[in-house]
Amino acid sequence: MKYKITLIVALLISGLSYAQVGIGTTAPKADLHVAGDMLVQDAFKVGTLTTVGSTEEDFKLVARKTNSNPVGELSVLDVQSISVAPVNLVNYHFSNIDSDNIEDLDLQYDTSKYIVGVANFRYVGDALEKLDYDATKKSIGQFVVRTFENGGTWHLEIRNRILDLQPSDSVEYYVTLVVYDKSYFRNLPSIHTDLGGGFTGTASSVPVLN
Repeated sequence: MKYKITLIVALLISGLSYAQVGIGTTAPKADLHVAGDMLVQDAFKVGTLTTVGSTEEDFKLVARKTNSNPVGELSVLDVQSISVAPVNLVNYHFSNIDSDNIEDLDLQYDTSKYIVGVANFRYVGDALEKLDYDATKKSIGQFVVRTFENGGTWHLEIRNRILDLQPSDSVEYYVTLVVYDKSYFRNLPSIHTDLGGGFTGTASSVPVLN
């Protein structure tokens, strides 16, 4: 009987000592401790994070790469090292503008880190005087609101490229910039489609999203 008890205790101790598994380490500090690179070739079961409370503030995001070689490399996104949220809304107000022209305003957002778009544009002030386009039509010129990349940063253009306000007129611009963090989003390549002079058609290709 003593022999049997000793054997059971030994098995229990053995089970406890191997409850933590280490890969690449002889001193695991978790149930599964991987010291080194890790590949996941197939899908794996994950949990969900419905809310972020005080106990989850220091979490890290783990992503499985589909473009690694071989496929399945895991990357960790440390949220503590990110200075902005995935999507940010920044409101701008411009006044004392020369005519109505913002030709090239350096927004100072790094193009390697961010994607910047325009939303909620508002024009406040004197209206442009329409010019004769032909005997039956008037023209208000060519008004442009856009962001563009130049010299490694995002820039802003808001202006009428053809017509200007009168010297005594004034205008103010209100615009919201949508700033996307490239840790989460990527800028897809442009798709060019020639409509051949028509006003309906089909895009020339489908964006590659994976």
